[in-house]
Amino acid sequence: MKVYHMSQFLKVGDKLKAGYRCNKVRCNEFISALEQSENSLEIMISSVKLNNNEWREYIKWCVEGIFEFVRKTEFSYLPSRLDCSYYFDTLEYFKILYEAGWAQESEEERAKIKLFEIDLEEKSPIKCDMVIFDEAYDIMLATKDIKDVIVCARRYFSGEYSKEPIWEMMSDKSAIVKKDITKKLIECIGI
Repeated sequence: MKVYHMSQFLKVGDKLKAGYRCNKVRCNEFISALEQSENSLEIMISSVKLNNNEWREYIKWCVEGIFEFVRKTEFSYLPSRLDCSYYFDTLEYFKILYEAGWAQESEEERAKIKLFEIDLEEKSPIKCDMVIFDEAYDIMLATKDIKDVIVCARRYFSGEYSKEPIWEMMSDKSAIVKKDITKKLIECIGI
C-alpha cells in the first residue's frame, strides 16, 4: 500500500522500524498511575512543577499514556500508538501537519524535513482522527481533566471522527521508503 511519511532522518531504501523511539518508556509512569486509579494520576500531575515548555512536553506524554491505558484496557485488539509508525494517504494532511508543526520554525529547521512515499506491507492499517488526539491534548493542557481525555481516547480508538477529520494511519508492520517526494511537499505548502 502506498502511503506518505514525513521525517528528518529517513532516506530512500530505509526500512521503517515501528516503536524505534522507545516512547513507551515516556508513558509508563502515567499508565502505572492510571492502573492504580484516576486519582493517582491526578495527584501525580498536580505535584509536578515545570516551566511552560517542559509542561507541554510532560502533558504530551501524559495524554499518550492515557490513550495507551484506554487502548490496553478497552481496545486491546488494536496496535499501540507507541509501537506504530504514522502515515497519511493524502498530501493535504501533510500540508496541515507541516503548518502546525514546522511552518513557524527557522528556514534551516524547515529544510531538514523530508516527505517520502512509503511502501507499507499492511493492506488496511488502522485510521484514526488526529483531531481527536489534539483535542485531548488541549483538554489536558487547559483543564487537566483526565476523565475528558479518557472520553477522547475512547472516541479515537472506536473510530469516531470530528467535523473535519485528519486521518492518521497507524501500523506496526514493515514499511520501506520508496521515494523522496519532498518537492511535492514544497509545492503543496507553497514555499
